[in-house]
Amino acid sequence: MRNTLFYILFVVVLASCSEYSKVLKNGTTQTKWAMADTMYNKKDYVRALPLYEELLDVYRGKPESEAIYFKYCYSNYYLGQFELAAFHFSNFVENYYNSKHLEECSFMYAKCIYGDALDPELDQTNTSKAIVEIQNFLNNYPFSSYKEECNTLLESLRKNLMYKSYKNGMLYFKMGDYTATIVSLKNTLKDFPDVPNKSEIEFTILKSTYLLAKHSVLEKKEARYKDVFDAYNTFIRNNPGADKLQKEAAEINEKAKLELANFQKLNNNQ
Repeated sequence: MRNTLFYILFVVVLASCSEYSKVLKNGTTQTKWAMADTMYNKKDYVRALPLYEELLDVYRGKPESEAIYFKYCYSNYYLGQFELAAFHFSNFVENYYNSKHLEECSFMYAKCIYGDALDPELDQTNTSKAIVEIQNFLNNYPFSSYKEECNTLLESLRKNLMYKSYKNGMLYFKMGDYTATIVSLKNTLKDFPDVPNKSEIEFTILKSTYLLAKHSVLEKKEARYKDVFDAYNTFIRNNPGADKLQKEAAEINEKAKLELANFQKLNNNQ
C-alpha cells in the first residue's frame, strides 16, 4: 500500500514538473501568466521568477506590467535575495508612483535593507542604512499601518549597533589599547544609555583608566591618576548595587592612591 501511494505521488509530481516545463518552453503569454501565479501561490518562487521575467519583457511599458512586477519583487524577497529585492521594490516605487501598492513597496524596500543587515558581530554599515531607510519611510508615511512593525525593526537594529559598540570597546581592552577602550565605551554609554551591562562597562572604563595611568610616561602620570579617582567616583555613584565590582573598584582606587603618592614622593626627592 505504501509503495502504491509513493508511486502515485511520484507520478503527480512528475506530471506537474512536466506541465511546468512545457509551459515555460512553449506556453502562450496567458498560460505562462497563469502558471507563474500558480507557482507563486504555491510559494514556489524559484519557478515563478523565470516566468515573471518573461512576462515583464512582453508587457514592458503596458499597464499589465505593474501586477507582474509586484509579484516579481516579492518572489525575490521570499527567496531571501534581499539586496536584489530592495532594488526592485525601489524601482517599483519610482516607476509606478500612482500604484495602490506604493506605500507597501516603499515599506518593503526598507524591510529588504533590514533583511540585508549583517550579524552584530560583523560590519554594521547596512544596519545604519536600514535605520535611515526605515526612518525615511516613517517620515513619509507617519500614519502607516506598518508603523508598529517599523518600530520593532528599528529596535532590533538599534540593539545590533549597541552590541557592536560594546564589543568594539571590549576588544580594545583585550588588545591593551586603553585610550581607545575609554573613548569607545564612553561613546557606548552616551549613545545607548539603556545598555543592559552598564556596570561592567563603567568598571572597564575605570580599570582602563587605571592601567593607562600606570603605564603612562612620567609627565602624564599625575593627571591620569587623578582621572582614575574621577572614574572611580562615577562608578560608585552609578552602581550602588554592584557589590563584587564595587570591591574590585575600591581596590583599584586604593592602588592608584598609593602609586600616585609614591610617584609624588619620588619626584619631590629629585
